[in-house]
This record gives sequence, structure tokens and C-alpha cells, in this order.
Amino acid sequence: MNWMTLVATALVPLASVISSATVAIWTKRIDAKNKAEDRRHERVLDFEKRAADDKKAVLKSLISATMYVKRAAQYEGTGTAEEIANQRRAEAIRELYDFRMRLGLDDGVAELLVYAAPLVRDMVNLLLAEWDRQFREHGYSLTQLDSCKRQLAQTTACPAPMEDATVYYEGELKWSELRKQETVFLDRLGRESGLDLDALVGICDRTLEAAHKDLRGGYGLEY
Repeated sequence: MNWMTLVATALVPLASVISSATVAIWTKRIDAKNKAEDRRHERVLDFEKRAADDKKAVLKSLISATMYVKRAAQYEGTGTAEEIANQRRAEAIRELYDFRMRLGLDDGVAELLVYAAPLVRDMVNLLLAEWDRQFREHGYSLTQLDSCKRQLAQTTACPAPMEDATVYYEGELKWSELRKQETVFLDRLGRESGLDLDALVGICDRTLEAAHKDLRGGYGLEY
């Protein structure tokens, strides 16, 4: 056996071993890279799912809050045309006052403005601008109405026992007095406000249309 045969005999197995080791190393690296990419992809999918769920939640809250305002602006009151209009304005302003609360106050509004499509954001900003205007003009009446509402809810939730006639009678008097106060402030709101009911209903309709479209993905994948 000459030296060339000896070298070839020794190198061929060595080359085979080196080649196999190299392939194994690169295979492990590729597997590790693929697993890392899979994990990143899973994190992205998880984030997108949570973002989609959060967006659905805030849009549903917006739809519900807007429907309260619209129904109030179309309130079927009693009396003369002017009295019915005053009642509608008062009810609409009260629901506008609760609008931000139903959205989750500042944090909820901020979340909505992050996720919603541009047209939805524009409509929400119009409703919030009307909220600001009404609160600036009728803040005292609105806070008094809110106080009456909370006290009435508390009175209803914890009624006085009928067995104790005195306590029960006092509870009924308190409830009646709160209702009278509520009526006074509602009447005051209706008379003093210059709220354009038709314009408000129009904003509500456009808000509902845009929110429903956004909820169905009508503004594209970007939103």
C-alpha cells in the first residue's frame, strides 16, 4: 500500500465524520432558529388575538353607550310638543353625562381611541365634544341628578322593612323627595339647554354605523 492509498483510506472516513458532524450542527441550528421563529409567531398571534378581543369589547361598549344616548334623544314624552322636546333634551343630556362612564371613563376612552378605525374615532370625538359642552353649561344640574340617581338606587336596593311602619314611611318619603328633586333638575335641563336633538341623533346613527362596520372588520386588516 503506497502512501497515497494510505492517506485516501484515512481521509475518506474522517471526511465522512466531519461532514456528518457539520450537517448535524447545522440541522440543530436550523431547528433552533425555526423553533425561535415559531415562538415569535405564536407571541404575535397571541398579541393579535388579545388586541382583537379588546377591540371587540370596547366597540361593543361604544355601541351600547351610543344607543342609550340615541334612545334618550327620541324619548316618547308626554304633553305639548315643547314639553316633549324639553323632556328629550333632558334625558339625552343625562345619557350623555353617563356616556363616558359607560365607556370606562378616561382609560376606556383612551383604549377605544387606540383600537378604533379613524371614522369611529371622529364620531366618538364629536360625542365627547358635546359631552364637554353640556357639562360646561349644565354641570351643576348634572351632578345633582347623578347624586339623586345614586341615592335612589341605594334606597331601592335597601328598602325599609314594612313591619316597621315609621322607618318604612320615612323611606318612602325620602324616595318621593329624591324623585321630586330629580324631576326639578330634569325640567331645568330641558328648559335651559339648546341641545340640537336631530343633530345628536344623526351623530349617534353615524357612530353606530361606523362601529358596526369596524366590528366586522370593514375598515381592513390595519384596523
